[in-house]
Amino acid sequence: MVALQDLTAPAQARTRGPLREFLGDFAAFIGRRGIHAGIFLLLGALLEGIGLLMLLPLLSVVIGAETGAGWLDGFTRWIVSMAPGATPFWQLAFLLLIFALLMAARSFVILTRDVALARLQIGFVESHRLRIIELLAHTRWDVVSRLRHGRITHVLGGDVQACGDAAQLTLQLGVAATMLAGQCILLFLLSPRLALLILGLLAAGMLALRPVLKRSREIGAGLTESNLHLVTSTSQFLGGLKLAISQNLQRGFVREFEETVAIVRARRIAFVRQRTGAQLALTALAAAVAALTLLIGIGVLVAAPSTLIAFLFILARMTGPAGQLQSGAQHVFHSLPAYAKVKELEAELGAAQSARPDNDRGPAIAPGPVEFRNASFAHADRPAQGEAGGVTDISLTIEPGAFVGVTGPSGAGKTTFADLLVGLYPPRSGSVLIGGSPLEGRTLGGWRNSISYVSQDPFLFHDTIRRNLLWANPEADEAALWQALALAGADTLVRRMAGGLEAVVGERGSLVSGGERQRIALARALVRRPALLLLDEATNAIDVAGEREILERLSRVPDRPTIVMIAHRQASLDLCERLIELDQGRIVRNG
Repeated sequence: MVALQDLTAPAQARTRGPLREFLGDFAAFIGRRGIHAGIFLLLGALLEGIGLLMLLPLLSVVIGAETGAGWLDGFTRWIVSMAPGATPFWQLAFLLLIFALLMAARSFVILTRDVALARLQIGFVESHRLRIIELLAHTRWDVVSRLRHGRITHVLGGDVQACGDAAQLTLQLGVAATMLAGQCILLFLLSPRLALLILGLLAAGMLALRPVLKRSREIGAGLTESNLHLVTSTSQFLGGLKLAISQNLQRGFVREFEETVAIVRARRIAFVRQRTGAQLALTALAAAVAALTLLIGIGVLVAAPSTLIAFLFILARMTGPAGQLQSGAQHVFHSLPAYAKVKELEAELGAAQSARPDNDRGPAIAPGPVEFRNASFAHADRPAQGEAGGVTDISLTIEPGAFVGVTGPSGAGKTTFADLLVGLYPPRSGSVLIGGSPLEGRTLGGWRNSISYVSQDPFLFHDTIRRNLLWANPEADEAALWQALALAGADTLVRRMAGGLEAVVGERGSLVSGGERQRIALARALVRRPALLLLDEATNAIDVAGEREILERLSRVPDRPTIVMIAHRQASLDLCERLIELDQGRIVRNG
């Protein structure tokens, strides 16, 4: 288990200054895509301003007062003069009709604008999610194998979604800022001096908001780390639940969850308290501004009643965009630590990219001899060749169709040998050749398309047996599936299960036994019709007699693939035509 304090300690240092990077990243993604949304954003603000200007003719007809501003009063008289009748009733009806048409047009523009903005926000989220998946698919295996699954899950889920929320809020901030700009222009048209007063108060409010934004980022950093810890704990809990229950140790998992959930709850409540306090302060400021505007407008500037009413109405409309700016800015800063996590993982994966095969999806290559020429490999955390897990100066040739056993004590280098064989790692020195060609580029891509690899703990999807088998070869027909199941000794098992091929095997095959899981995984490997079948302790959960039957069937298959079997059981190794024994990364027996 990972201590929460170990995760939260460096959080603040890792989240310094990501706002500029986030805005630059988002702007780069939007690019020309934002032109369409920007047009409708401006149209929405324009229609909002025209709708507010229509208040002046309406007030003129209702209360019979002018603003005192020459061009505004001229605009009012021009609009009223277009009414079909000279009576106040017809003038009011005409003005209300224009206002309704404006609102209908505004509704259409806002709908189109919001859909366009949603496309930008969703596209930004999915671009990061797909980028991480693409990077993961081509990251060196030694790096991938060290990554915590909980971290990947959290970044792809919660952190990327938080980036999407920040993107959406950034777009909403743009909408709110545009609306506020239009409303401020209207205020200047009504009374420049009162408008300057309003802008001064708004500027003071923005300065007062800076400490609040900083605190929002700090709370967001802590919450991001806590959520990561929660996801990691969940993964560990599910993975170790059977073992914990069998030993009555599950209380340790529950206690850790209680502690983490308590921290998450406290930080969420702190953010809600801070956000609500800022909103209440903004509401109080808006009320004070409205009162001050009324006092100065009447007592100092002697403004016309229609001007003051329109001014107060616009101020009331401004509280919505101003509140969005305040709340949105807090949420954006709250989400910045999650964005920093996403970029941190992207940079880490980007720096560990492996050479990509030239034909990832190309056809399998023709079978040829596999040749190791003085191949050596040592893992990064085990720099000395010959230490546990590496191989040193291996030279051997495996002919097509051979049935080869590989054995040796734990740490002898068997798994590293298998990883070099399938091209997960390139040798640090020496070479691996397939049919005389180095295992790289086009040869590597074709070779991987020719391999079936079955590990000791095979992975099965939480899906039907049919879907699990078809993953290896989507084009396989019903007969091919049953033939592979029969070779693996799993046909009787599947026929006995309720649903047959449509039976669900559970998460990682949890609804079947270990031996049954290995049989199904072996059948899936055979559906692929490989040139090389690599079995890494792939039948060790099957009883000795059952394993022998499977291996004997495989050895008699027409056009048998090359079979390389890593095993410890002597009964299994006795069926091999050739035995390779490794010890401390070196071949000590080959014959």
